[in-house]
Amino acid sequence: MSALGALPIEIPNPSVDPCGQIESHPADEAALLILCLRGLPIHVPADADWLALLGLCEENGVLLLVHQALLALGADMPDFFKEAARKSRAASEWLGAELESLLQDFAEHGIEVLPLKGPALGLALYGDAALRGSNDIDLLVHRDDFPRADALLLLRGFAALGGPSEHDRRFLRDGLLIELHFELDDPRFFPFNIDGIWSRSRRADFRGNPARAMSNGDLVLYLSAHGLKHGFSRLIWILDLARALQGWEPRDYQDLVRHAQRQDLGPWLLIGCEVVRAMFPQQLPQALDAAIAVSPVSQMRARHAAAGLFAADRRADLGDYRGFYLQAEPNPLRRWSYRLRYIAPTYTDYLWARRHRINPGLMVILRPLRLLKKYGFSKAWRVLFPPTG
Repeated sequence: MSALGALPIEIPNPSVDPCGQIESHPADEAALLILCLRGLPIHVPADADWLALLGLCEENGVLLLVHQALLALGADMPDFFKEAARKSRAASEWLGAELESLLQDFAEHGIEVLPLKGPALGLALYGDAALRGSNDIDLLVHRDDFPRADALLLLRGFAALGGPSEHDRRFLRDGLLIELHFELDDPRFFPFNIDGIWSRSRRADFRGNPARAMSNGDLVLYLSAHGLKHGFSRLIWILDLARALQGWEPRDYQDLVRHAQRQDLGPWLLIGCEVVRAMFPQQLPQALDAAIAVSPVSQMRARHAAAGLFAADRRADLGDYRGFYLQAEPNPLRRWSYRLRYIAPTYTDYLWARRHRINPGLMVILRPLRLLKKYGFSKAWRVLFPPTG
């Protein structure tokens, strides 16, 4: 496999070793994996390390997509690889069936639902709900409908995993995890106009059950923000974004960039595009590239931030995505505004204050101290003042 090993291909988190044997041919199997996902002509070598490839596929959430590509090539796959794909598809089908049931239940109670990620996204982006694996079901409902949706899940036997956060509440039943959202994410850091998203959404259905779907532009911004929040550390999140960007009219890409800038989501979009460019360059539309190139400073900053996501010496922590945003945001006033949001008290801080019988007004002072205790001075500084290159 020397030819594959010579390819200049990187994957997120290359040190991850889910099967304990990735170290044998890490570059070769990573290259084979990427080529399958890029849709390029490949030859599967006779000495391929299928166990290592399986580990990479599962870690990056792309087993079924790689299996599909290898089937199309007529590759001779070992039985354990095919069995893993079969089990993964069965799990995806089970999740799809659960989503069907939930959508039907919500519709009967007059609750409008917009499924996020999971089977619905698999159907929208890959044409098959079971091709995109997932571990849970995310559902967005109107804020006014949230109490009724919450009560309905409890009535159906789901157990709440804690109280509501700033944007969602989690439920569990028989191994099925549901995240019920009334916001897409923490609105302090992801300033999505949720009313606008609902107004731009369109009617859709999932296997005959009514649902809503985001507009193309809102879906791209959501996938960009979600991917960056998790450091684009799985290939499926990059591929989702690449797929969502396909097939638009040239003027639509210009509208997308303007739409992102109006919502202060420009850095999320640009970093996402640069990550797609790095991993799946053939799938970044030329018209989008031209729309981005209009702002060369923003593009340069986003490219530097995206490169940091794949740095071999990156030390991941939960605050990383904030640092990447600050690297990519060209406006100094917006950078300072974002830093202030980071040190402002959160919902979790106020719960902590209540638990310890502390005056909530003191959290303005205590929040920075809690951050320093949790992350240390150097890590907090690195997030708030990341190197711009």
